[in-house]
Amino acid sequence: MAKTSTSRLSSYVTEELITYLGEGALNSAQYAKTIDYSGLEIEDFDRLKKLHFVLYEDVVDYIEMLPERLRRIKTVTNHDDAVVRGEVRGAVDWRQTVQKRANVGYDDPTLFVVNNSEVEYDIPENRVVKKLLAAIAEPLTEDIEAIEQEWRDMWDDRDIVNLQQTLAHNIYLDALPSSDEISLSSRDLTTARRSRHRLYTEGYRLYRLYDDLMNSRFDRQEVRDLLTETLVTPTKDYKLFELFCVFGVIRQLQQQYSELELRPIKPEMEALAWLDSPNRRVEIYYDQNGPLSFFEAYPDSDELAKLGVPEMVQRQAEAFEAQERAVEDFLSRGSQHTFYSGRPDFLVLVYRKEDASGPTDEDEGELTDVLLGEVKYTRSKATFSRGLRELFEYLYFVRENDQYLFGEKAVDGEVVGILCTDGVNTDTDTSEGVTHITTDNIVNVL
Repeated sequence: MAKTSTSRLSSYVTEELITYLGEGALNSAQYAKTIDYSGLEIEDFDRLKKLHFVLYEDVVDYIEMLPERLRRIKTVTNHDDAVVRGEVRGAVDWRQTVQKRANVGYDDPTLFVVNNSEVEYDIPENRVVKKLLAAIAEPLTEDIEAIEQEWRDMWDDRDIVNLQQTLAHNIYLDALPSSDEISLSSRDLTTARRSRHRLYTEGYRLYRLYDDLMNSRFDRQEVRDLLTETLVTPTKDYKLFELFCVFGVIRQLQQQYSELELRPIKPEMEALAWLDSPNRRVEIYYDQNGPLSFFEAYPDSDELAKLGVPEMVQRQAEAFEAQERAVEDFLSRGSQHTFYSGRPDFLVLVYRKEDASGPTDEDEGELTDVLLGEVKYTRSKATFSRGLRELFEYLYFVRENDQYLFGEKAVDGEVVGILCTDGVNTDTDTSEGVTHITTDNIVNVL
């Protein structure tokens, strides 16, 4: 039987995928046509929305055309007549000069009426453009410029630098107030909308879209289109299935911990989701060890000899140690054999920050519950068995500091495992502290 399609998987977690900023591509497959973010808890959602705004193709096109369009920026010339005596600066209005001298009896030949013209840049259309450019430059500078993923290749670094320089040094825009001081009125926006120049009509449309996005007007079709088109989706099918499973687990946990917030998923991230309340802390990690250890160095041969382990195990340790010494002699570099090293696909940690006697350590709390998850995008029983073996190794080797968490000598609290598959048929759902869940189980939660 064929595996569940990636389009079906993504359709269930499209809302959560807005947080994914890892290895992938922009949503060319158009996985979702309707998205509802209204009930989603995302940390610093505004910053994430700004980042997605500048990934919108229309925004990129607008900035690419900006240098040419700014050459035809609109100005208004204000004419002001002034009466001067002596030095004349500006064009003399002779008709008014003669009339003014007649009024004073032609006794003052130094009197002139001068026409002073002043070019004004601070007009509604230009205010809209400057406000929009500042909104685009912020996420480009703070987020996009430092990201090295392929999906941000639509932004050439030169375009980002040019935009920054335009805002800082363009003589036309510099004549306007700073973007922070500009508060756009309905008149400003209407004037830009009615312009005959695309610098302003497109500026109006994109700023209106930005405003709708930042105010979470998800009922607007263009807002939905933007968010759909700028989703970053993993190019590897198994990675999408991992996210599908992780988001399903998070949604189930949110039924118990309603304040659990998602965080952006990106390289070198910390927790994927987080809750910190006066009496509880919940941390969820994806493809990260978090604060736990899943590493065991190979035991020393002398220690093994004292423990009376079988000779074959001692000899294996001696062989590894001889190899380490030879690597140092041959290559002048160190080498270390690892007895075990692993990392679960996802990790859920629950800390209790207070008990019946009162608050515990405010910063740390006591680890009470651990959930280790392994994900296999498969319907094969052989792959299921391999995943089960990996999961049990995580369970038996997981440590907090120097203390194992699972087994007879484990700390107080519940330590369990979850094996997620795409639908392997099994005789039971739970065994030996491990629960098996399938795509259908997760869909029922989503």
